[in-house]
Amino acid sequence: MKAMKAEIFGYNLTSGQLKIVGSILDPTVKRLSICAMTRYGKTRAAAIAVMLYILSHSNKRIFFIAPTNDQTNIIRNYTADLIAQSPQLAALVDTPARGDPTQLKKEVSKKRVTFKNECEIQTLTAYGAGEEPGKQIMGFGGDLVLLDEAALILDEVYTSRISRMLGDSPDSKLVELVNPWHRHNFAWRHWQNPGFKKIHIGWQQALAEGRTTETYINEQREELSDYEFKVLYDSIFAEDSEDTLIRWSWIEAATKRVIEFKVPVHNVWGLDVGEQGPDLTVLTKCESDGTRYVHKETYVIKEKDTMPIANRVSQIVPKGEQINVDSIGVGAGVHSRLAELGHKAASVRVSMSPTSHGERYLNMKAQNYWRLRTIFEQGLIAINKEDKLMSQLGQMRYEFTSAGKIRIIDPTAKSPDYSDSLMLCVSKNEGVAPSWFLV
Repeated sequence: MKAMKAEIFGYNLTSGQLKIVGSILDPTVKRLSICAMTRYGKTRAAAIAVMLYILSHSNKRIFFIAPTNDQTNIIRNYTADLIAQSPQLAALVDTPARGDPTQLKKEVSKKRVTFKNECEIQTLTAYGAGEEPGKQIMGFGGDLVLLDEAALILDEVYTSRISRMLGDSPDSKLVELVNPWHRHNFAWRHWQNPGFKKIHIGWQQALAEGRTTETYINEQREELSDYEFKVLYDSIFAEDSEDTLIRWSWIEAATKRVIEFKVPVHNVWGLDVGEQGPDLTVLTKCESDGTRYVHKETYVIKEKDTMPIANRVSQIVPKGEQINVDSIGVGAGVHSRLAELGHKAASVRVSMSPTSHGERYLNMKAQNYWRLRTIFEQGLIAINKEDKLMSQLGQMRYEFTSAGKIRIIDPTAKSPDYSDSLMLCVSKNEGVAPSWFLV
């Protein structure tokens, strides 16, 4: 049977792309997850569907959200091209620039485009430079919310910001375009959720539809790792990549684990001090016998300056209990103040040279995070089921430098404050460790 094709707005769409368009336009589909081979054209198909949605509706708010400005620009440029090339869409745009194609393209390439039928499109970035994650998304409600590269958007941004956008209207629609990089956020949960319609298009379907060639697929299979090919061409959610620091199965096991201590235990605290801007100051409490750890509580310190942070921590942590403080930048002043207040504060300078195995680790951060990895791998830790902590732990990566040393790679979206705070709890610190802390 010959694959179905159709031309819309001058583009020849394959049967899979038409399924994407039809599902976005289907009023009975309120939640839609689309997982298709890279370069298949899923984003352009989604943009075409949105344009048809605008032509058939009035007074609707449409939001495009992607992790970065560059990714947001892709779908914005697709919609701008469609409007500029379609007289029907161009006539509907609420701008005096319709007679000048160049000026029209410039106008409709903006982050907000309004139409005469009272529809509007806004493109938002989940992680603006120097901003708190999701800050651009505050206060908005949408009739159609489309997420591009959904697997790269942090859970906390979805749960605290994006999901709320869907609450203003009972008919609101959520569309997720996914390259299935991992299972550490809402995109995977939604793929498992029977309430979502799922569209999966792997390389085999793309090949049958003429969207790729067997030669190209074979080239990519040779060039890419098994993990990369599985994500980009098989379009299958990967559990972990080769460079995952703490595997998701270890994290999930830690949330279910019960650790009972038979020897005296001590509380140990990790304090990750946020710099100015979107970084948070996070304080984590664990119980430990020096080998095993039980995550008890996590505090977010809202104060921003050195003295208020130290004073707030002093109110929470008893003076006889160990606090491992990230003493780089603002943290140095917080550590000093806590010591002045009589606290058992130990300095952890993660950028300094490792205190052991200098030939293996690039710095203290690598040494301490590898210790945390080992604790998870060996089942020596129990953690609370906290989305932010779990998501950040699962997104930590590592690589080897040219000298063969382990270097830790943070998630690109934001500082891993919760993960860093837990790492500090188990740190081999540079201060005087308590006698029970194993060497």
